[in-house]
Amino acid sequence: MRSASAKRNGLTEERIDEGIDNWRASDQFSEAEKLALEYSELMQFEPEKIDDSFYARLGEHYSTAEIVELGVFIGFNVGYHTFFRTLDFYPMFTPDGRLVGQEESRRIYGDTPVSHLDDRVVRALAESLEVAD
Repeated sequence: MRSASAKRNGLTEERIDEGIDNWRASDQFSEAEKLALEYSELMQFEPEKIDDSFYARLGEHYSTAEIVELGVFIGFNVGYHTFFRTLDFYPMFTPDGRLVGQEESRRIYGDTPVSHLDDRVVRALAESLEVAD
């Protein structure tokens, strides 16, 4: 989600956090986007709730091809994030988009990666930039 192309197209850390923490109540997302976020949440935590009626709801906003593409994308992301957690793997990019090694990433994100807007991440990122200069 934090890809360079997503950021070029206007994705912000604030919108990511809103999508993680508050998508149901948020006015920043359309009904179609909220449904896609629900799909993602169900895929990760309660896939048994994705039934014919849920697919019918998706079909009100998305074509069959779009539902398949969205499902594959969600499944791939859930899978690789689960795998990365088993390896204690940290994000490769800083919130400002710099490629970093695992040691620096752990210092920036802490023991458990949190929102890029978290004060701890912001401070570590600022220190990282000072060292790079």
